[in-house]
Amino acid sequence: MRRVTRFQATKDDSDTREVTAEDTEDSEANMENQQELAEATEELTTAKAIMCLSNKMTEMKDEIKQELAHFKTEINQKLLNITTDIRNQGTSLAKSEQRIGELESANKDLRDALLHSIKQQKTLMTKMTDLEGRSRRNNLRVYNISENAEGSSMSSFMDTFLKRELSLREEEDLQIQRAHRSLGPKPQDKHAARSILVNFQRFDMKDKVLRAAWAKKIIFDGKVITFANDMPTEINNKMKEYKDIKKSLKEAKIRFQTPYPAKLRVHWEDGPRVYKTAKEAAEDARKRGLSVEIPRSSDTDWEQVLTRDTHWNKAGNTHTERVRERLRVFQND
Repeated sequence: MRRVTRFQATKDDSDTREVTAEDTEDSEANMENQQELAEATEELTTAKAIMCLSNKMTEMKDEIKQELAHFKTEINQKLLNITTDIRNQGTSLAKSEQRIGELESANKDLRDALLHSIKQQKTLMTKMTDLEGRSRRNNLRVYNISENAEGSSMSSFMDTFLKRELSLREEEDLQIQRAHRSLGPKPQDKHAARSILVNFQRFDMKDKVLRAAWAKKIIFDGKVITFANDMPTEINNKMKEYKDIKKSLKEAKIRFQTPYPAKLRVHWEDGPRVYKTAKEAAEDARKRGLSVEIPRSSDTDWEQVLTRDTHWNKAGNTHTERVRERLRVFQND
């Protein structure tokens, strides 16, 4: 009895062990299945994610293509507009260059014509001044004789005055043709007086009277009477520019002369020198140590201004072409 029970117990233990082994195998199989299921689920999720990402990338790709196409269209349109603008600007620039060339050509021609006119005017003014100076050669100007001192006849007064003050012979005929005060209003100041213009029939007589007047000091009514040649206004204005220079030369005791029409001859230690303008004389005097201000000329040399400021020539023409053009014009003239 005890043996049977022990056998049965052993059989039960074996069955238990068999069941436990089977359960273990089932558990392991379940775990493997679960693991495979999890892996399959994970792969499915990954596949879904990849599919979703692929779809999004496809959508983004389509959007990028659309945007690039739109951008390309805009760029092409803008390039077309820019090309049109450049073409229009090129046309406008060509027209502007043509107009500028025409203006340069016209301006140069006008400048040349103006320079020619200025040269002619200077020549005519020089001739007119010379003619006016020659017409005044027989005139003598007398300064500082009081107003109304001449009485009723200026010619008779000056004839008597010159003979008396210059110690000339009474019977000598001074050949005074006319005598009168300078044209202009009578000064309000009683101490001021207009100059007297005396016209002689002969130049040699006028020169004789002038030299005699310069040789002595004449005082009339308490005033020093001065004599001078009658010169055109243009020459007088130029002579006034030498005023400060002559003053400095007198202070330095340097001998000088004022030849006609408006020059200055200075006798320097190294020899005499003649100056045609006050500026030239002042610059040389400064170099020699005299304190002289450089005078500013009242007349503008427009010929020099035009030549200095408009030194350009026609655009597009070489120097050789311009020379040939001038030669052709010269030959035609």
